[in-house]
Amino acid sequence: MNASTPSGKVHAGGCHCGEVRYEVHGKLHDTKMCHCKLCRKLHGHVSSYARVEKDALHLTREEGLRWYRLSDQSDRGFCKECGSSLFWRPVRSQEVAITPGTLDGASGISTSAQMFCKDKGDYYPIDPAIPAYNGDDEA
Repeated sequence: MNASTPSGKVHAGGCHCGEVRYEVHGKLHDTKMCHCKLCRKLHGHVSSYARVEKDALHLTREEGLRWYRLSDQSDRGFCKECGSSLFWRPVRSQEVAITPGTLDGASGISTSAQMFCKDKGDYYPIDPAIPAYNGDDEA
């Protein structure tokens, strides 16, 4: 399992319609899946986010980007045209996370953890091959 991609690699990605495009210049950390009810509402299923340093994320096209203030602790970035979920960021942090499904090519990362498993939907199983946490014991 990779802890992250090499810092010299550039990853490109974007939304479905192309109104938001980005590049990650630097380390792309392994993704974590979230099974909480809020993420399932926002994504229609579990979410998955790969952390990057805020300075490593470069928007190359941002006409469609909108930020949704989810709480006093975090924001979600999405495309206002096609609805693609793209980013998650903690408020007042030097990190942001991307949804790895929006990358153009192979990411070279793995899923390192599943979070808020106690809140998962009743229509799918937890993957026993990936470390699972319930919320009060998060990775």
